[in-house]
Amino acid sequence: MLLMDVRSLAKIQGAYIPADHHVFVAGRNGSGKTYLVRKYLAGYENVFVLDIKGTLEWPEVSREEITIVKHLKDVIKCKTVKCIYQPVPKEMDEEYYNEFFKFIYMRGHTIVWVDEAMAVTTPQKIPFWYKSILTRGRELGVACWSLSQRPSGIHLSTISEARHIMSFDLNLKRDRQTMVDVTGADEFLIKPGSFKFWYYNVQNDHAILAQLKEGKS
Repeated sequence: MLLMDVRSLAKIQGAYIPADHHVFVAGRNGSGKTYLVRKYLAGYENVFVLDIKGTLEWPEVSREEITIVKHLKDVIKCKTVKCIYQPVPKEMDEEYYNEFFKFIYMRGHTIVWVDEAMAVTTPQKIPFWYKSILTRGRELGVACWSLSQRPSGIHLSTISEARHIMSFDLNLKRDRQTMVDVTGADEFLIKPGSFKFWYYNVQNDHAILAQLKEGKS
């Protein structure tokens, strides 16, 4: 088992994630997925977060580095290296989500973190510019980190276009089966356990069991 200090995850063999690679992270609430992404992306610049739940805190990032906004017009004006968009109820619809993703796509050289993909996609539908980021964004230096607690309830392109896939505990077997169907890695059928996750790189044919732990990088 790999013991992965989340502050030095990029140094672990097979787990380095370039800034232009798409990532998918699955896991039930409280399993550790947001914690891992917070820690990992704290060291990157040009990160824009779509936080529809409006609850994300990022203690690993100084206040000078981050701006939290409620309106799309303020996302476009954001000048800090990280920006969290927590849309007001009026802007919680496909039109605003699509415009948000369009801005990221056109901006280029940006990482977009979608904190819950199920809030903006269904198995049958995904915003045009979200899919554009997933399928063509890397050419522009745009990467997407999509998170979800229900892989079976989202558009499969959010998983299939990812180069790196991490899966914490998923309670429903159909969610775990979705991970297997997309990757071919049977390990995803097994719950990894508390604060552990399966790490899969598309260059490999199997997933590796890893465990989060605190520590110095």
